[in-house]
Amino acid sequence: MKLRPRNQPPRVSRAKTMKQKAIVPIKPTIVAGKTLPLFSRLKDFGKNLVSNFPGTAFFTSILVNILGDYLSKAVTDAINLGNQNPICCSCGPGVSCMENPNCACAIASKQFQKELNVPPVLRKKAVKLDENQYWRIQFCCGPKCQCSDDCSLKGLDEIDKDHDQKFEIYREEERMGFCVSTKKYIAKGTPVMSFNGEIVGKRALKKGSDAEQYSLRLIDQDQALIKFLKNAKFLAKDLVRPFATAFDRVVFINPLKYGNVGRFLSHSCRPNLEMMRIFQGGVSPGHMRIVFIANRNIKAGENLCFDYGESYVENHIENCMCPEVCMKKNNKESKMNTVGAQRAVRNQTQETSMMGRLRSFFR
Repeated sequence: MKLRPRNQPPRVSRAKTMKQKAIVPIKPTIVAGKTLPLFSRLKDFGKNLVSNFPGTAFFTSILVNILGDYLSKAVTDAINLGNQNPICCSCGPGVSCMENPNCACAIASKQFQKELNVPPVLRKKAVKLDENQYWRIQFCCGPKCQCSDDCSLKGLDEIDKDHDQKFEIYREEERMGFCVSTKKYIAKGTPVMSFNGEIVGKRALKKGSDAEQYSLRLIDQDQALIKFLKNAKFLAKDLVRPFATAFDRVVFINPLKYGNVGRFLSHSCRPNLEMMRIFQGGVSPGHMRIVFIANRNIKAGENLCFDYGESYVENHIENCMCPEVCMKKNNKESKMNTVGAQRAVRNQTQETSMMGRLRSFFR
């Protein structure tokens, strides 16, 4: 057998190569929202210049969550199937969905109410809050529904509108960063705003601490929801398994690059907002939204805040809207007292605090 000299290139095989299927990435569909001005009122005038704002202050405003990095195939497949099989009503003008026994949205909402014991989220009606509000999932009509503009099931119809007239983003102390205040009175039980961003997998948060600290958990291996979907009468049988598989994953919303005003909400262990997850337009991960709801009457001019969770507070928080029960940085004794005080104030189980009020990195 002849040996090929080292300087002679190897023979090129003439065998036909197998054609590989091209992997087409899912391109984000961006629905632009209004960008609110950021007001900086620090004593050091130079830091009030936009050129000196922190990098996290700049983002693209969106109205609908978009797909980001490191999502599992199960999640992307479920989102694609959900987009191909939306749940949108065609009740027509002048019809309120909850009064139409054949309305697809009303059927879904009523089944959530019956099986998960969650009251419907209705237009201009206070949402009944619960200490486990994050797990209390419901369904609302979406923007593509053809029902009446004043349909009672359009409970989220106002949360994406007129943010420039409702909120102000500002900072008066550098250590607190930018905060959100309301320009108008908000009644208890009112859906205030959503938390928008990129839907991402856990690996996306490991790129940097900013993503980890700003993100919220959208899906957390929701066994109750999985059980519900397996018995949902409004869901086609061929969608049950892919949807159930997707909701057995852990998925986040990262608002750093794309987001909305919700990314500036402050932490408080005595918050005036609670989180709730609500479906619009379908029941895939892409149709799930995190919505903030007022847990008390909020006066005009008040800062809007929610509880980031004990784990986040212990590891990251420096400043809180209620400092009398919050830790001081680098003070171990204060940290221990604060955690105990928060548990007493919130009166929550460890599971609810760790899983229900989720800033990103709890796992």
